[in-house]
Amino acid sequence: MPVKEVTDGGLKKELEQAGDKLVLVDFFATWCGPCKMVAPTIEKLSSSHPNAIFLKVDVDRCQVEAQEYNISAMPTFVFFRNTKELERIRGADTQAIEATLAKYYKETLPFAGEGHSMLSTTQTNASSTMTESDRHKLEQAAQERFGNAKDQTMTTIRLRLPDIANPVNIRLSVDQTLNDIRHLICNTITLFETTPFEFIVSPATKITLEEENKTINEAKLMNAVITIKKHSL
Repeated sequence: MPVKEVTDGGLKKELEQAGDKLVLVDFFATWCGPCKMVAPTIEKLSSSHPNAIFLKVDVDRCQVEAQEYNISAMPTFVFFRNTKELERIRGADTQAIEATLAKYYKETLPFAGEGHSMLSTTQTNASSTMTESDRHKLEQAAQERFGNAKDQTMTTIRLRLPDIANPVNIRLSVDQTLNDIRHLICNTITLFETTPFEFIVSPATKITLEEENKTINEAKLMNAVITIKKHSL
Protein backbone atom coordinates (compact mmCIF):
# COMPACT_ATOMS: atom_id res chain seq x y z
CA MET A 1 0.00 0.00 0.00
CA PRO A 2 1.57 3.33 -1.05
CA VAL A 3 2.26 6.12 1.44
CA LYS A 4 -0.66 8.55 1.52
CA GLU A 5 -0.15 12.26 2.21
CA VAL A 6 -2.66 13.75 4.64
CA THR A 7 -4.18 17.19 4.13
CA ASP A 8 -4.51 19.73 6.93
CA GLY A 9 -7.04 18.54 9.50
CA GLY A 10 -7.41 15.10 7.92
CA LEU A 11 -5.25 12.92 10.14
CA LYS A 12 -7.89 12.24 12.78
CA LYS A 13 -10.29 10.88 10.13
CA GLU A 14 -7.58 8.65 8.65
CA LEU A 15 -6.76 7.20 12.08
CA GLU A 16 -10.42 6.54 12.83
CA GLN A 17 -10.95 4.80 9.50
CA ALA A 18 -7.88 2.59 10.06
CA GLY A 19 -9.56 0.82 12.98
CA ASP A 20 -7.27 -1.80 14.54
CA LYS A 21 -4.75 -1.71 11.70
CA LEU A 22 -1.28 -0.44 12.52
CA VAL A 23 -0.73 3.11 11.23
CA LEU A 24 2.68 4.70 10.73
CA VAL A 25 2.62 8.48 10.34
CA ASP A 26 5.68 10.23 8.92
CA PHE A 27 5.78 13.87 10.05
CA PHE A 28 8.16 15.53 7.58
CA ALA A 29 9.14 18.84 6.01
CA THR A 30 10.01 19.48 2.36
CA TRP A 31 13.20 21.32 3.36
CA CYS A 32 14.38 18.50 5.66
CA GLY A 33 17.37 16.55 4.31
CA PRO A 34 16.98 13.45 6.52
CA CYS A 35 13.27 13.35 5.59
CA LYS A 36 14.17 13.08 1.91
CA MET A 37 16.84 10.49 2.66
CA VAL A 38 14.53 8.15 4.56
CA ALA A 39 11.49 8.53 2.26
CA PRO A 40 12.44 5.71 -0.19
CA THR A 41 12.84 3.30 2.74
CA ILE A 42 9.39 4.19 4.04
CA GLU A 43 7.94 3.57 0.57
CA LYS A 44 9.55 0.12 0.48
CA LEU A 45 8.27 -0.69 3.97
CA SER A 46 4.76 0.30 2.94
CA SER A 47 4.95 -2.25 0.10
CA SER A 48 6.27 -5.03 2.34
CA HIS A 49 3.70 -4.39 5.11
CA PRO A 50 0.34 -4.53 3.30
CA ASN A 51 -1.68 -4.90 6.50
CA ALA A 52 -0.44 -1.55 7.83
CA ILE A 53 -1.33 1.98 6.75
CA PHE A 54 1.42 4.48 5.98
CA LEU A 55 0.66 8.20 6.09
CA LYS A 56 2.81 11.31 5.76
CA VAL A 57 2.12 14.76 7.13
CA ASP A 58 3.84 17.92 5.90
CA VAL A 59 4.28 19.88 9.14
CA ASP A 60 4.32 23.23 7.33
CA ARG A 61 1.01 22.56 5.58
CA CYS A 62 -0.59 20.66 8.46
CA GLN A 63 0.22 22.85 11.44
CA VAL A 64 -2.87 21.68 13.32
CA GLU A 65 -1.54 18.10 13.39
CA ALA A 66 2.03 19.20 14.10
CA GLN A 67 0.86 21.08 17.20
CA GLU A 68 -1.64 18.46 18.32
CA TYR A 69 0.99 15.70 18.30
CA ASN A 70 3.81 17.89 19.68
CA ILE A 71 6.09 17.48 16.67
CA SER A 72 9.30 19.41 17.32
CA ALA A 73 11.81 17.58 15.09
CA MET A 74 11.68 16.19 11.59
CA PRO A 75 11.29 13.51 10.65
CA THR A 76 9.22 12.08 13.50
CA PHE A 77 7.49 8.72 13.02
CA VAL A 78 4.47 7.99 15.18
CA PHE A 79 2.80 4.56 15.38
CA PHE A 80 -0.94 4.31 16.08
CA ARG A 81 -3.59 1.63 16.52
CA ASN A 82 -7.26 2.35 17.23
CA THR A 83 -6.36 6.09 17.15
CA LYS A 84 -4.03 5.61 20.15
CA GLU A 85 -0.33 6.40 19.95
CA LEU A 86 1.84 3.32 20.51
CA GLU A 87 5.32 4.73 20.08
CA ARG A 88 7.30 7.43 18.31
CA ILE A 89 10.77 7.69 16.78
CA ARG A 90 12.55 10.97 16.22
CA GLY A 91 15.04 11.10 13.36
CA ALA A 92 15.72 8.99 10.27
CA ASP A 93 16.61 5.85 12.23
CA THR A 94 15.62 3.14 9.76
CA GLN A 95 16.68 0.31 12.09
CA ALA A 96 14.42 1.61 14.85
CA ILE A 97 11.54 2.10 12.41
CA GLU A 98 11.83 -1.45 11.08
CA ALA A 99 12.12 -2.91 14.59
CA THR A 100 9.05 -1.01 15.79
CA LEU A 101 7.09 -2.21 12.76
CA ALA A 102 8.07 -5.77 13.63
CA LYS A 103 6.99 -5.15 17.21
CA TYR A 104 3.41 -4.10 16.37
CA TYR A 105 2.70 -5.41 12.87
CA LYS A 106 0.17 -8.20 12.34
CA GLU A 107 1.82 -10.26 9.64
CA THR A 108 -1.27 -12.04 8.35
CA LEU A 109 -5.02 -11.75 8.29
CA PRO A 110 -7.37 -14.78 8.44
CA PHE A 111 -8.80 -16.13 5.22
CA ALA A 112 -12.41 -15.08 4.68
CA GLY A 113 -14.67 -17.36 6.72
CA GLU A 114 -11.73 -19.28 8.18
CA GLY A 115 -9.46 -18.95 11.16
CA HIS A 116 -6.29 -20.21 9.45
CA SER A 117 -3.07 -18.25 9.14
CA MET A 118 -1.60 -17.60 5.71
CA LEU A 119 1.75 -18.74 7.07
CA SER A 120 2.43 -22.43 6.57
CA THR A 121 2.84 -24.77 9.54
CA THR A 122 6.41 -25.42 8.49
CA GLN A 123 7.28 -21.71 8.53
CA THR A 124 5.64 -21.21 11.91
CA ASN A 125 7.36 -24.15 13.58
CA ALA A 126 10.74 -23.21 12.14
CA SER A 127 10.83 -19.90 13.96
CA SER A 128 8.74 -20.63 17.07
CA THR A 129 11.64 -21.47 19.42
CA MET A 130 15.03 -20.04 20.26
CA THR A 131 18.42 -21.75 20.31
CA GLU A 132 21.83 -21.16 21.87
CA SER A 133 22.98 -19.63 18.59
CA ASP A 134 20.33 -16.93 19.03
CA ARG A 135 21.76 -16.16 22.47
CA HIS A 136 25.28 -15.79 21.07
CA LYS A 137 24.04 -13.64 18.18
CA LEU A 138 22.25 -11.32 20.57
CA GLU A 139 25.24 -10.94 22.88
CA GLN A 140 27.50 -10.17 19.92
CA ALA A 141 25.03 -7.65 18.46
CA ALA A 142 24.68 -5.98 21.86
CA GLN A 143 28.45 -5.66 22.19
CA GLU A 144 28.69 -4.06 18.74
CA ARG A 145 25.80 -1.65 19.35
CA PHE A 146 26.23 -0.70 23.01
CA GLY A 147 29.75 -1.73 24.03
CA ASN A 148 31.68 1.23 22.62
CA ALA A 149 30.24 3.92 24.89
CA LYS A 150 33.03 6.10 26.27
CA ASP A 151 32.99 8.19 29.44
CA GLN A 152 29.54 6.89 30.35
CA THR A 153 28.25 4.99 33.36
CA MET A 154 27.70 1.38 32.34
CA THR A 155 25.51 -1.41 33.69
CA THR A 156 24.73 -5.02 32.81
CA ILE A 157 21.20 -6.21 32.07
CA ARG A 158 20.65 -9.97 32.25
CA LEU A 159 17.92 -11.12 29.87
CA ARG A 160 16.20 -14.45 30.37
CA LEU A 161 15.01 -15.61 26.95
CA PRO A 162 12.33 -18.18 26.08
CA ASP A 163 13.70 -21.73 25.57
CA ILE A 164 17.24 -20.72 26.66
CA ALA A 165 18.73 -21.88 29.98
CA ASN A 166 21.49 -19.27 30.30
CA PRO A 167 20.69 -15.55 30.34
CA VAL A 168 22.07 -13.03 27.86
CA ASN A 169 24.32 -10.42 29.44
CA ILE A 170 23.96 -7.01 27.81
CA ARG A 171 26.35 -4.29 28.93
CA LEU A 172 25.25 -0.79 28.04
CA SER A 173 25.10 2.82 29.18
CA VAL A 174 22.55 3.70 31.86
CA ASP A 175 21.39 6.41 29.42
CA GLN A 176 20.08 3.75 27.02
CA THR A 177 16.50 2.48 27.29
CA LEU A 178 14.75 -0.88 27.29
CA ASN A 179 13.23 0.24 24.01
CA ASP A 180 16.77 0.30 22.58
CA ILE A 181 17.15 -3.32 23.72
CA ARG A 182 13.77 -4.19 22.18
CA HIS A 183 14.89 -2.81 18.80
CA LEU A 184 18.11 -4.81 19.06
CA ILE A 185 16.19 -8.03 19.78
CA CYS A 186 13.77 -7.50 16.88
CA ASN A 187 16.65 -6.80 14.49
CA THR A 188 18.73 -9.78 15.64
CA ILE A 189 16.42 -12.71 16.39
CA THR A 190 14.13 -14.02 13.65
CA LEU A 191 11.49 -15.21 16.11
CA PHE A 192 10.81 -11.70 17.38
CA GLU A 193 10.45 -10.11 13.94
CA THR A 194 6.77 -11.13 14.05
CA THR A 195 6.23 -12.39 17.61
CA PRO A 196 5.25 -9.71 20.14
CA PHE A 197 6.85 -9.89 23.58
CA GLU A 198 7.01 -8.07 26.88
CA PHE A 199 9.62 -7.45 29.56
CA ILE A 200 8.97 -8.89 33.02
CA VAL A 201 10.85 -8.04 36.23
CA SER A 202 10.57 -9.74 39.59
CA PRO A 203 8.10 -10.29 41.13
CA ALA A 204 6.22 -11.01 37.86
CA THR A 205 5.76 -7.33 37.05
CA LYS A 206 5.27 -6.27 33.42
CA ILE A 207 7.27 -3.24 32.30
CA THR A 208 4.98 -0.76 30.56
CA LEU A 209 5.77 0.90 27.21
CA GLU A 210 6.14 4.20 29.05
CA GLU A 211 8.77 2.67 31.34
CA GLU A 212 10.53 1.13 28.32
CA ASN A 213 11.15 4.63 26.99
CA LYS A 214 12.80 5.78 30.22
CA THR A 215 16.56 5.46 30.56
CA ILE A 216 17.88 2.47 32.47
CA ASN A 217 18.86 4.92 35.20
CA GLU A 218 15.43 6.59 35.37
CA ALA A 219 13.66 3.23 35.45
CA LYS A 220 16.04 1.99 38.19
CA LEU A 221 16.96 -1.10 36.20
CA MET A 222 20.73 -1.07 36.72
CA ASN A 223 22.02 -4.67 36.94
CA ALA A 224 18.45 -5.95 36.61
CA VAL A 225 17.40 -9.47 35.65
CA ILE A 226 14.61 -9.21 33.07
CA THR A 227 12.56 -12.02 31.57
CA ILE A 228 11.30 -11.83 27.99
CA LYS A 229 7.83 -13.31 27.66
CA LYS A 230 6.20 -14.09 24.33
CA HIS A 231 2.52 -13.30 24.01
CA SER A 232 -0.06 -13.63 21.27
CA LEU A 233 -1.67 -10.68 19.52
